[in-house]
Amino acid sequence: MAYVSHAVRSIREEPIPGETVRLVVTAADDADIADLRAALDPLGEVVDELPFDRLLVAVDHDRVGAVCTLDAASAVETDATIGFPS
Repeated sequence: MAYVSHAVRSIREEPIPGETVRLVVTAADDADIADLRAALDPLGEVVDELPFDRLLVAVDHDRVGAVCTLDAASAVETDATIGFPS
């Protein structure tokens, strides 16, 4: 099961209809970035590939729970949690 940050848990438990969130999703040890991208594609828009086998994805609040249960993911955090240079 993936690590899920507190902020993501809050969104998962109380999604706001019509709202989206940007998440940083880390690939599981037994998955590569292509596996993670394939798992995320039906759930939202992959915005960017980040260092350390991570993807930045934009998803509707009501799909956050599905992202959290992906076998290809080892961690799900909001993009505000981790800073990356532009």
